[in-house]
Amino acid sequence: MFPPGAFASERRSHRFVCVRQYSDVLLCFVDESFKPDLYGFGAVVADARQTRELTARVQQIVSSLAEYGVDERTEIHAHPIFHGKERWDDVPPRVRAKVFIDVVEAVRDSGAVVLLRGVRSGHHRDGCCGEDLHRAEHVAFQHVLQWVDRIAAERDTHALVIADERADRERHRERFAVFQAYGTPGTYMHSRPERLLDTVHFAPSHHSRMLQIADLVAFVWVRSLTVTERDPRQRRVIAALVAEIERCSQGAGLWP
Repeated sequence: MFPPGAFASERRSHRFVCVRQYSDVLLCFVDESFKPDLYGFGAVVADARQTRELTARVQQIVSSLAEYGVDERTEIHAHPIFHGKERWDDVPPRVRAKVFIDVVEAVRDSGAVVLLRGVRSGHHRDGCCGEDLHRAEHVAFQHVLQWVDRIAAERDTHALVIADERADRERHRERFAVFQAYGTPGTYMHSRPERLLDTVHFAPSHHSRMLQIADLVAFVWVRSLTVTERDPRQRRVIAALVAEIERCSQGAGLWP
């Protein structure tokens, strides 16, 4: 018989080794925003520490809005916040604007990397994907995956991609498997995403503060490219937000 606790130190050591082995894996949280002429994705690439810090920071932002009737479990969803809809209809515009500012500042302070990729609808077929003509959202998502893979390679690590739930998630998983096996289609940014782990995971954004951040980032960026703000104050806020987001970004761009 082995004495009680004989393997305790070995188990603790094993757990410690596992944590150290995978502590530098990156998490990429992706969400979309689109207008009739542009389909865009925003992504936040963060390590475990940054993910914890950002999650806590955004939770604090929401909790601070209790005096306006905003429950601490309320989702940071950019569209209703911006337009004062749903649970945000009683929140003053200046307070809603500050939510955007606070979230973007939280991303900046965390050191996380932002990815912004968009495709102009109807203009992505020529030269991008050869004979494999995909919808704009598929091409834009492919570009996000390629940039995440590039960042992981630069840091000599790996990444796991987590996206907001969407109806065509199986199609995205199928395409991801093809990319891993044969590389991405076409000649533009052609690559084989060897640094991305497993598959693309989809999760409900109302349970993920990180996906909510990605939603906000994508919304601001796509709006800045597609809408001319008539209110000068709103125009200044959007311009300041985009400038801050782009300072945190890597791989920001449109196709074509």
